Amino acid sequence: MTSPRDPGLQPERTLLAWSRTALVLAADALLVLRTGYVRRLPGLAALGGLLALAAVGLYAHGVRRRSAVEHSPHAPAGRWWMRGLAVVVVLAAGGSAWSVLVNAGG
Repeated sequence: MTSPRDPGLQPERTLLAWSRTALVLAADALLVLRTGYVRRLPGLAALGGLLALAAVGLYAHGVRRRSAVEHSPHAPAGRWWMRGLAVVVVLAAGGSAWSVLVNAGG
């Protein structure tokens, strides 16, 4: 006998994923920003600032999604948010790699 599926769990896990992603992006942004500031690399510092703004925007989007999902559990996230998030993740990875390479160089 199969148990009934609870449709409320998946939207909740997805909303938590938005919050976790924003938190990790904020931590990465602070590390990249710090490296840019300490090593006097304005490009890296600017990337860190951009990533910090993106983390705030992502968190705000997560809060808005939580409100939308409360009204309709199957509300779509939106394609442009997902594409934007993909671009931000690539920028964060590049900034992190740049930061590690700068710190490894001395």
